[in-house]
Amino acid sequence: MRPRTPLWWRSVVLAVTLTASVWVWAQPQGWVINSRDYLSEEDQIGALWELDLASGDARLEDRSRIQQFLDIEGLSFSLDRQLYGIDDDTNTLIRIGTSSGNAIAVNQEMGNLGLPSGNHDFGMTFTCEGRLLISTDSESLGLSLYEADPETGQTERIGDLGAPIVDMTSLGNHVYGIGRGMATDANGAAPNLYRIDTATGRAELVGALGEEAGLYNKAGLAADSDGTLWAVTDRRQQSDRDSSRSSQVLRIDPATGQAERVADVSSTDDGGSLIGLESLAIAPPDDCGRGALAGTGAIPVPVLSAPALWTLVLLVLALAAVPLRRLGAN
Repeated sequence: MRPRTPLWWRSVVLAVTLTASVWVWAQPQGWVINSRDYLSEEDQIGALWELDLASGDARLEDRSRIQQFLDIEGLSFSLDRQLYGIDDDTNTLIRIGTSSGNAIAVNQEMGNLGLPSGNHDFGMTFTCEGRLLISTDSESLGLSLYEADPETGQTERIGDLGAPIVDMTSLGNHVYGIGRGMATDANGAAPNLYRIDTATGRAELVGALGEEAGLYNKAGLAADSDGTLWAVTDRRQQSDRDSSRSSQVLRIDPATGQAERVADVSSTDDGGSLIGLESLAIAPPDDCGRGALAGTGAIPVPVLSAPALWTLVLLVLALAAVPLRRLGAN
């Protein structure tokens, strides 16, 4: 007969296993589209990728290029978990299936935003109240905030942003925007986090992203269900700003705007770099009540931060110690 494993050792193994299981389960996942990419196969460009935000691993699986929409930006989940995006090539609000990767125009109408043609560099977010907000940074539309009807795509201008916002996200009852990282002919560089007044459209500076963000042009911004802000950036070479580098995953403090570099993005299909990421969606907007935390300067603890993990480890070990105390008492 094999000797039985001591109770204390089984408790330790259980504690470690539970900790590892929760850590793996808590990995945040996002959705991105590489609007341009000279490193991937042609059928992988303009496709919907599932992104592990902690590691930077991007999986395409059976999805491929969305043929009818060639420049999709501003990904965002609605309250009922439908993924929306905007095609900058046709000025069309679309819905995207996360399993199939296919897209369809809202109301089955191309150009449903009703905006003039042009490169508008859209950003987009649903609010916790279900409003669909769209930002523009273009010569013809300027730095503007719009509200769109998610059923028809029709837009109504709210006001002037005052900053080159390239994407937005909702955190509680606050809407945040991320600025363009490189200067254009019309506007200077603005690698910052902003808080946006949804009534007037005005963007208020929260703070600079900082050096860990690196040089980028456009970016995607999204919040997870734990209230953590994430971004992906379309990075550029310092020596040649027309040349792209691997897109980067950032975690951003909503109280200060400071960014923390998390990972570079690469394809799990071939291990190669993934470039040209300009939008990010993670989860539907959270409860409007969360906004009180962001407004007071409280900093949400990221799921994968060292303090959070150590707290989890200590908690599980404390629970595992209960049978050890019982063993000592016998």
